[in-house]
Amino acid sequence: MLKYWRKLLDIFREFHLGWMLLASFSIILFSLGIWEIIEQQYFKHRLESPPLTEILVRGFLIFTLLAGWTTWIVFHFRSQLINQLSTAADRYRNIVENSADAIITIGLDNRIQSWNQGAERLFGWKAIEAIGRPMGMMIPDKLLQAGELLCLAYGITKSGEVKNYQTERLARDNRYIPVNLTETALIFNGEVIGRSQIIRDISELQTIEHQLRQSDRLATVGQLAAGVAHEIGNPLTSISSLVQLLERRMKKPEHISKLGRIRVNIERITKIVHELVDFSRPHATEVQSVQINEVIQSAVGLMSYDNRSQKINIELDLNEDLPRIKASPDKLHQVIVNLLVNAFDALKEKGDTILISTSEDQVSVRVRVQDNGAGMDSEVEDKIFEPFFTTKDIGKGTGLGLSVSHGIINSMQGTLNVESTSGAGATFLIEIPKEY
Repeated sequence: MLKYWRKLLDIFREFHLGWMLLASFSIILFSLGIWEIIEQQYFKHRLESPPLTEILVRGFLIFTLLAGWTTWIVFHFRSQLINQLSTAADRYRNIVENSADAIITIGLDNRIQSWNQGAERLFGWKAIEAIGRPMGMMIPDKLLQAGELLCLAYGITKSGEVKNYQTERLARDNRYIPVNLTETALIFNGEVIGRSQIIRDISELQTIEHQLRQSDRLATVGQLAAGVAHEIGNPLTSISSLVQLLERRMKKPEHISKLGRIRVNIERITKIVHELVDFSRPHATEVQSVQINEVIQSAVGLMSYDNRSQKINIELDLNEDLPRIKASPDKLHQVIVNLLVNAFDALKEKGDTILISTSEDQVSVRVRVQDNGAGMDSEVEDKIFEPFFTTKDIGKGTGLGLSVSHGIINSMQGTLNVESTSGAGATFLIEIPKEY
């Protein structure tokens, strides 16, 4: 029953002021009519013309009744409108404050006027620290030098249009954050009083797009590699057989030496062909339940016989409680060895330590191979998994090791990524889903 009364009350509250005034006048007229009837019935002995005092009293009563009723109506609707505005303000304030994106407003003086919780999470400054500070604190120096702040402020205040673009912003810890920014003019009484910005972090999106582009490139090269390996493999086998036959029949040492040099280069080409086959068909592996720590220890034990490892300290930080994964132990062993070989080469010029650690999250097992070598710049990092790309000297590497490793990990439904800064070492991160 209570809900029906509430429903009726809501309907009553929705009446417009005009209807309330009409009802008020109706009540007043009805009251006056009743008064006249009572007067005619019970006060006929009075004079036809009432005294001035009675007229004034009656007018005062009518005015008081009308003014009181009108005041109540105005107060009631004012309270209702204030409540509605307060509710709407709270609703939109909650939407802005709890938004996953950073939402800020900036005055014409390029100082921050508001700063929501999304901005606090993204950039690290609290609202009390950010409000009142110049907008330039969030813009990298290279963009300030290019005049981005002045151009944007001028353009948005003059045109009043919405601008949507990708750029970079600076966090409190001096991290560069790639963002998608939507900027809109704030207009009051026809005048632009500032601008608002909705800022979304697109770091993860860029990473996914980069991985997709890289996967597309690797898939295309994989198809090409399969055809090249097949076309080269057969004639190469014939050449190798003929060279070995000639070596057995030759008598002069200089001829034997030259044929030996040919054979060595043929073996090198054969190795490249085999790696091409592995790259083009990394999924042809025998998958079984694997404890990844055992694979790592085996790979490190094997690499300890390499002469380069004598001057390098390999540290292991392995989580003993790791769950098992579905993988090919041989192929996984090959990946770890490839990463160690690359680390050995990177430590030639600078560095002496390799740290291999394992951990887990809710869905995957992680292997981190980190060295304190020379590292690589962003240009090299973008190409590191491309086939035949190498920074090694000619004849020292084929440029297929990391490409093959990337394909192997992908075939296990995992990922292989690299993080590096020039002069600060490199970290390769393997993530493989847990066995359920």
